[in-house]
Amino acid sequence: MTLLLAFIVLLPRIFLGFFIVHSIWNARDGKSLLIKVFLSAGVGFGVSSLLGFLWIWAELPLTVYAWLESVVAILLMVWLLIKNRHLLRMPEISVKQEFLWFLFLAVGILFFSLNLFLYGLQYPHGRPDAWINWNVVARFIYLGGSDWQATFLRQWDHPDYPLFMAVTNAITWEFLGNTSTWGPIAFHFTISIFTAGSLFAFVNNFRDLKQAVLTVIIFMSLPFILDQGMRQYADLLLAYLMLAAGGLTLWYFQTKEIRLALLIGLLVGLCGWSKNEGLAAILSFSLVFAWLALKKDHQPAFRNYMIGLAFPLLIIGLFKLFLAPSNDLMSAQGSSFDKLLELERYAIIFKEAGAMFWQLGNTPVSLIGLIILAALLMGSSTTRTPGMWTLYTVIGQQLLIYFVIYLLTPLELTYHLRTSADRLYLHILPLAFLLFFLWLKSPQELLSKES
Repeated sequence: MTLLLAFIVLLPRIFLGFFIVHSIWNARDGKSLLIKVFLSAGVGFGVSSLLGFLWIWAELPLTVYAWLESVVAILLMVWLLIKNRHLLRMPEISVKQEFLWFLFLAVGILFFSLNLFLYGLQYPHGRPDAWINWNVVARFIYLGGSDWQATFLRQWDHPDYPLFMAVTNAITWEFLGNTSTWGPIAFHFTISIFTAGSLFAFVNNFRDLKQAVLTVIIFMSLPFILDQGMRQYADLLLAYLMLAAGGLTLWYFQTKEIRLALLIGLLVGLCGWSKNEGLAAILSFSLVFAWLALKKDHQPAFRNYMIGLAFPLLIIGLFKLFLAPSNDLMSAQGSSFDKLLELERYAIIFKEAGAMFWQLGNTPVSLIGLIILAALLMGSSTTRTPGMWTLYTVIGQQLLIYFVIYLLTPLELTYHLRTSADRLYLHILPLAFLLFFLWLKSPQELLSKES
């Protein structure tokens, strides 16, 4: 019963997200609607946590905010549905014609959901970082009242991490009435499903149903995704937000609809609010849009992107300047220049990160090896998606930033790599999946060629 209630109290924030997404991006075709649905969790939870943070910082009771937000979100969603009841359309897909593909997808979703749930039962508090760092902050916010800022006095782990997940879980606990483990489980289950759903919706939009089913089934089958999804860390959340921003960037190139840039900016800002590594995503996407602004045609989009980015970036700035302690990596003593000149550090990074890259996915056979084999056997699609260079650029910049972080880390380098590199790869994995399966020939293309 508590688990069901945990999912129910997440719904108003998802409604809020859908209202925001639809208000910014008013496309009403079926495929766009599917994308909006799967963007709504990230936007809704994100905006809710930003406003909730400002509320508790002003020393107002979180309970009042939780109820006020839920009532407003439900009313907005009801109004939106009534207003658009004759306009919103679901995708026009023939279930009979694609019955086997829908069956394949349904079985994949069933097993994915079952595995997520079983993982949650096995580790109800998540893995170590969840209860050492992430969930403990939510407990401070929920239980601490006016003294919630004592969380920044913690000496263990990263007390400077932003509060996306912490505020979200604390709001859920306000409705549950206690710090039930089902609250974070429901949140991370939802993020895992919406990440897979976003990947499906984007590939379906740019390619076709068969390619989307193939993409998401492989993605959901990875033990790595199941494990990381329910560890109750912020890494899959960050990956989801980066996927959403990257997919919408491609859609902007397809349609030249500059209002999309507002939504992209908001999602990118929420990356930085989810985890410190999300600040690298802000830099990566901002450099891409700054480069676009050099062309006059894209200057309105850059302006909208910056407007969308402004609110979460302002909150992150206030949080870092006035509340959060210094980051342990950034404040460590030592000469950065000396580390840049140590060739041995480069060798260690390439060795450890390279081995982890080849084993990415925790699959019996190397996922990267299978991807290379599929690329060689199937080849590239004849359908070209405008703007795919932006995804290559963002992924490349993220990897470069992470490489520099490892070069400069004050921690023992091998230990730091072995305990974090897989999660840094996770940040770009859904985006890389989108990029690869848009590049790869679809089953539809291969069948057409044979006939």
